[in-house]
Amino acid sequence: MTISGGPASATIRARFGQDHQEIEELLRQLLLAFEADDRARVGALWSVFDAQLLAHLDAEEKHLVPRLLRANERAARSILEEHRHIRSRLTELGTQVDLHLIRLPAARAFIDELRAHARHEDQVLYEWADAEVSEAEKHSLFGELSDVLKARLLARASVVAS
Repeated sequence: MTISGGPASATIRARFGQDHQEIEELLRQLLLAFEADDRARVGALWSVFDAQLLAHLDAEEKHLVPRLLRANERAARSILEEHRHIRSRLTELGTQVDLHLIRLPAARAFIDELRAHARHEDQVLYEWADAEVSEAEKHSLFGELSDVLKARLLARASVVAS
C-alpha cells in the first residue's frame, strides 16, 4: 500500500484515484480470503481496509467537500450522504467480520456500492477540485492524507498486537 503524500504537482483525481485503486486491491484480497474462508486473513485485511477507507473519506470531508459545498451545495450534500451510508455499511460489515458472520454476497454488494461512489466522486468532486484547488493546498491535502492513514494503521496494529 502506498502511503506517501505524492508530489505536489499530482492531480487530486490521480491521488484519490490511487487511493481508490488501493482500496479496490484490498477488496480483491478480501474476496479471496472470504472465498477461502480464511477468517484470520479476513480480519487482518478488514482492519487495513477500514483504516484506509476512513482516512480517505475524512480527507475528502476536511479538504474538498467544504469547498465544494460553497460552489455546488447539491453535489457536496450528495457526496456527504454517500459517505454517511458508506460509514454505516462499514460499521455493519465490520461487526459481521468480527463475529465471523459476514457473507460473500454482502461483501460483493458493498464493493459495488464503493465502485459506484468512486465513479461519482471522480466525475463530480475530483474534476472540480483539480480546477479549483491550488498546488499548495493539494500538497497539504496529500500530506495529511498520508499522516492520517499512517496514524490509523499504527493504531490498528497496536490493537491487533494486544
